[in-house]
Amino acid sequence: MKIKLLVLASVLALGALDAYAGEATYSFGVSGQRTNISFESETDFEVILGSTNEISGQAVVDLEAGTGSVKLEVPVLSLKTGIGARDKHLQSKGWLNAKSFPKLSFESTSAKKLDGSKWEITGVFSMHGVSKEITVTADLRVIPAAAAKKAGLETGDWIRVSVPFELALSDFEVKIPSRAAAKVNDTWKVRILAFANSK
Repeated sequence: MKIKLLVLASVLALGALDAYAGEATYSFGVSGQRTNISFESETDFEVILGSTNEISGQAVVDLEAGTGSVKLEVPVLSLKTGIGARDKHLQSKGWLNAKSFPKLSFESTSAKKLDGSKWEITGVFSMHGVSKEITVTADLRVIPAAAAKKAGLETGDWIRVSVPFELALSDFEVKIPSRAAAKVNDTWKVRILAFANSK
């Protein structure tokens, strides 16, 4: 009986590996409910907390090889801080200039699995018309279709990606006006939590 159970477990394990053999393409932005991007600026005088649930793009992942690629875009006009006037300032010509540069974007040049669910991703982040290479550590979790269905997600296999990183506004030629220098930090903490679907 024990031998039969071990054989069955081995077959199931091999089946699970086969299910994720080769490349699979996952699409972000299937639903705003599946995305939470937050950003934070903190100084001694003010803390700015902002977010958006809008994202588009794809990740191509080979879980067996531990390699992949990703391309993402976020509309600047979707960034909200909870204060309408401040949002307009953030999106204005003097700040992120949403009219001339409507998207924040990231396109990877390399992505490799480190261990467990950790991945190292290097690529080009673009904001305010300036592009810089950055390297981030992402936590990537696989959600099989059966588990996704039980959780109320749409049809298909899913991945859950969590990426914390920091960026300096000055690196992207965003200049903080002197009158706002005490209230806005040049370094912003960002966290992307997004689900992507492969139907």
